[in-house]
Amino acid sequence: MTVQIGVDTGGTHTDIVLLDRADGSFHTLKVPTTPEDLSIGILSGVTRILSEAGKDESDRDVAFHYGTTLVTNIIVEEQDLPIGLLTTEGFRDVLAIGRAVRKPNIYDIHWRPQPPLVPRALRRGVAERIDYKGRVVTPLDEASAREQMRLLRERGAIAVAVCLMNAYANPAHEQRLAEIAAEELPGVPVTLSSDVIREFREYERTSTTVLNAFVLAPMIEHLTRLAGRLEADGVRRTPFIMRGNGGIMSFDLAKNLPAAVTHSGPVAGIVGGNALARASGVTNAVTFDMGGTSSDVALISDSVPFSTTRGKLAGYPVLLPMLDLVTIGAGGGSIAWVDNGGGLKVGPRSAGSVPGPACYGQGGENPSVTDANLLCGRLNGEFFLNGDRVLRKDCAVKAMREKIAEPLGMSVEEAALGVLAIAEAHMVNAIKLVSVQRGIDPRGYTLIGFGGAGPLHAVGLADAIGMNRVLIPAAPGNVSASGLLAAEVRHDMVRTRVQPIDGVVIPEIAEEFGDLVIDAAKALRDQGVEPEDIQVLRAVDLRYRGQAYELTLPVPVGDLTVEVLSAMTVRFHDEHERVYGYRLDRHPIEIVNLRVTGTSRPPALPWPSFPFDEKVPSPVGMRRVLHESAGTAADWPVYRFTEIPAGAGIEGPAIVEYPGSTCVILPGWTARWDAWRHAHIVKSDN
Repeated sequence: MTVQIGVDTGGTHTDIVLLDRADGSFHTLKVPTTPEDLSIGILSGVTRILSEAGKDESDRDVAFHYGTTLVTNIIVEEQDLPIGLLTTEGFRDVLAIGRAVRKPNIYDIHWRPQPPLVPRALRRGVAERIDYKGRVVTPLDEASAREQMRLLRERGAIAVAVCLMNAYANPAHEQRLAEIAAEELPGVPVTLSSDVIREFREYERTSTTVLNAFVLAPMIEHLTRLAGRLEADGVRRTPFIMRGNGGIMSFDLAKNLPAAVTHSGPVAGIVGGNALARASGVTNAVTFDMGGTSSDVALISDSVPFSTTRGKLAGYPVLLPMLDLVTIGAGGGSIAWVDNGGGLKVGPRSAGSVPGPACYGQGGENPSVTDANLLCGRLNGEFFLNGDRVLRKDCAVKAMREKIAEPLGMSVEEAALGVLAIAEAHMVNAIKLVSVQRGIDPRGYTLIGFGGAGPLHAVGLADAIGMNRVLIPAAPGNVSASGLLAAEVRHDMVRTRVQPIDGVVIPEIAEEFGDLVIDAAKALRDQGVEPEDIQVLRAVDLRYRGQAYELTLPVPVGDLTVEVLSAMTVRFHDEHERVYGYRLDRHPIEIVNLRVTGTSRPPALPWPSFPFDEKVPSPVGMRRVLHESAGTAADWPVYRFTEIPAGAGIEGPAIVEYPGSTCVILPGWTARWDAWRHAHIVKSDN
């Protein structure tokens, strides 16, 4: 297998890359997303890129990797699906009670919690009890369980989540409920918490299980339809999908565990950004992925993206490992508007792909960030998406004048500059959220700008925040799709085991780790990973006794010994001081969770390399560009990326037009392209 296809569906465009590892050829494509049925746009793009790459039917035994925001969209847009919940009697209101705190601002008396995904009438208790050590205290009342299931059936539940109080310690009662459900609720998909996450904290575990049940049926339908259409089109290899932890898993596994596909598309961008950073010798970076609907920002330190085991999906807790990112409603399609007080706002509503920004000429009447970039000369209306779409400046002028300029008493160009300034202020704040808020100075980091609109703003954002280096990938509009081809197959296992670290019985912990390793390796083999390519890492969650949060530390390779645990206590004190600013050397430490991560071997980088040719590229023309740093409009040289060789360099100000994006290089910045034709843009005085 040498041909791989990566597909990332965004809110506006679907990005596609094709890599032939045999000859090193790399093809990219953007097509409009088809929100009514994502598979339509995907299949259209796959067929087109295979044709453009010259792959006939005999060449179509390809690997297919997929990233999507479908899970998030389902939660955000369809919160009235009738999902049932079976839990231990007396705990049916766990979802409504939550953590019983006012977040994110404890002083906000107007804050209200999100409504539970499952209404109270569909949350039912079952008589049973298992204690935290997995011992049966009260046997499962099967008659009660059948009665509650019949009630759920009568009330129209289309899926059922099962989350018993201590099922993480012993899943026997949940497994029996699944057997009963097969009899009482035939055809209704059932999600067991013990299949999703074997970890304590009943609120987060219940929320994760319910989220999984909520998206189960739509994801099964979508992935089954997509896989069938791919096979009919000649793409017959096992398809994989990006999961929130930065790895990929098979469609078959994703159908049972769709909650793990959280933020699939944006996470693929982080993986792709990290891969090209490592290839370019960059270890500390901020990834900035700006598409048509939103912008996603993440932090990479020492070549490792920040991750969390307590994420959020549309505001609901998810107790699964995932890469940590901040998403804001500032994309190329973000709509500019004037509020009732006369203030200029940008986002979070987006024009999407239909009708799209006003300049698309598809009936959109509201000005967007894309319209502002066109009016300021940053975009070439005749070469948008490699010329696949012509942008109509007259439509952009009309929308900006009627909706922004006239109400605020300013010119169209002033209004466009204002829209860009506000949008970029939101992006600067997002960068600060992932860096400054964590006590990290971003000025020593490299900003990696990608997505269809990312390179338009990356240098300006870096300049505003004091960062001196920007990295623009060779195919910036397709980094998320490329990241899918740079990801390894990954599977995470966890077991809760709360006990003092100095009271650990080594053989018991070693045996439990061994069981997790076996389970993780089996999951990888079931997805086609060869045994010799399987890599397994162990880790533990540690905390000071009495804390409600933990730090995850890796366990060294080799046998688990008293000396190893002793060394880990020292590392925990050091890490706690680094993260939280203090340490309690004499305070007892607890083990909370055992973790095992199984991965395949990392694939080779997807980007082809090129021989150096340091000749100075010639611009294809000049364009009038209005930028606030210059104060007035000026003619900037315009270059085509396809004519810039590896090793070449240019000085700003300049515009570089990529097939799927546009890069703005400000005055005082210099760009040079490396062997992969990634652009390294630095301040000229550095």
